[in-house]
Amino acid sequence: MVAALAIVLAACVQAPPAAPGSASEPAAATFVVPRPTEEPAARTTLTSVSFSRPDIERELKTYFELFYKARTLPRGGQFDPSALRALVEGPYADYTMPLFDRDIADAKAGRLLEVSFTDLAVGIEFWNQSDTAVANVTRTRVELRAGGTPTRDTAKYQFKLRRHLVGTDGVSLAVVDFIDPATQEWISVEETITDTKATSELLAFFNDFYAARSLAPGQPLDLNRSGPLVAGSYSAYTMPLLERTKAEAESGALKEVRYGEISVKLQSWDPKATDHGGLATVQVTRTAYVTRATGAEAPQLATYQFRVHRHLYDAKPSWLAVDFFRPDLGRWVTDIAGATVIVPPAGHG
Repeated sequence: MVAALAIVLAACVQAPPAAPGSASEPAAATFVVPRPTEEPAARTTLTSVSFSRPDIERELKTYFELFYKARTLPRGGQFDPSALRALVEGPYADYTMPLFDRDIADAKAGRLLEVSFTDLAVGIEFWNQSDTAVANVTRTRVELRAGGTPTRDTAKYQFKLRRHLVGTDGVSLAVVDFIDPATQEWISVEETITDTKATSELLAFFNDFYAARSLAPGQPLDLNRSGPLVAGSYSAYTMPLLERTKAEAESGALKEVRYGEISVKLQSWDPKATDHGGLATVQVTRTAYVTRATGAEAPQLATYQFRVHRHLYDAKPSWLAVDFFRPDLGRWVTDIAGATVIVPPAGHG
């Protein structure tokens, strides 16, 4: 019965199938995880250029015109995140898309009214005559916010771009890296992550992970805290179960869920698992303390396996739980979903 309760609570959102007669729990054997919706963005093909006859100056100029057009907000209009997503990849996508999401949120809330770019100048720092270029870009950003006057910010940046063949002779470019003005280093340059450091970061992550899944009187379950901590097939699996836990709490049947004795054992760590961050496999042990309307239950001690992706968010290292091993089925949820990748494409976060 303890194992069955773990599913209802979605405390770890993973447990063996419900015991017979337990109507409130899902039939684990028939539960199917939806395929992840994250697909690699379609690349933007540059017009009037040839892959076999490079004209890198022209290509870069055309690309950055599109790049800043995608970041433009016309008065009374809206941003198109898909336009920017199609122009970036790798570490830079992880860095810039969450920042762009802030502008989108401000625009939707009426705080940001208009954004435009002027005085665009593009220069070539490096070109390997093949697939990589480094460009120096100067631009002036003009921004208008509610209750204020237009502001102008002129800045110079350095970007690394990847050149791709599209079709038979088309060209697309994507910014893959960027020198952070604050550190004067490429954002892809990370410190060496030892197993000890990875374990320390993962313990902090899972403390946050379980805190987000806790509830108490006056502290309802907030799915907005859990959502940013998960991705891929695991997100598709766990978020619906957390919604059921929230509904049970709102009905009054579930009063409190808290976690203690959280420990993490690193099983494997591959810092180069993707071009936008590493992947760890971990065992996580925790004790769940549950109180229902009928009273407190016996503490639930359990150990689970996760795959967790380390990436950049707001230019800082962060983690996302992207896969989970279901002990009742003996399979990872990514495999159950029939997904071809464990870690979603860059730009999440």
